[in-house]
Amino acid sequence: MFKNLTHHAYCVAGAGGAEVSAFAEKLRGACDLEREYPDLVALAVPSFGIDDAHFVRALARQKPVAGGKKFFVLGADAVTREAQNALLKTFEEPTPATHFFLLVSSAELLAPTLRSRMEVAPIERFGVVVVKKHHEEARAFLAAPSGARLARAEHIAAALKDEKMERGEAAAFIETLQAEVSEYLWALPCP
Repeated sequence: MFKNLTHHAYCVAGAGGAEVSAFAEKLRGACDLEREYPDLVALAVPSFGIDDAHFVRALARQKPVAGGKKFFVLGADAVTREAQNALLKTFEEPTPATHFFLLVSSAELLAPTLRSRMEVAPIERFGVVVVKKHHEEARAFLAAPSGARLARAEHIAAALKDEKMERGEAAAFIETLQAEVSEYLWALPCP
């Protein structure tokens, strides 16, 4: 999918901020981009606001540092109306050789006018593992004794080293762990 990008903007449905790292990693691999490719911007926020949209627009206007294509992987659980209007202007006048991927849980979160400027595709079309599928594994990891957690971490490190696991998959698992711990902490009563 990444090799044949026919559109400048994609609404990647069924994802969100938690999948940004895994998506960016998959994009790097599919497009043969170096690890620190300067023209790949990955931004994950709980709510994509007007300041985020202005930041993206300013970066999109700049010429590519590496001289090739520019990629923006943007993930959020919510996108404000103001941010959508600003993105609409960016998508109506796309910079040449620039591709945007807006990762959201549902395309219905976006205004019809913004959606009409994007190709809507499910995240599975890009071959990315959705973090939500890792939640049971993350809960089991957190509930396990410390020795078992250490063994699992060593297994992940060895799999990465032996290239039996992609960095994006490991990043998705870690992001899921962070989300589970955060959810637990928010559920605690305030003293």
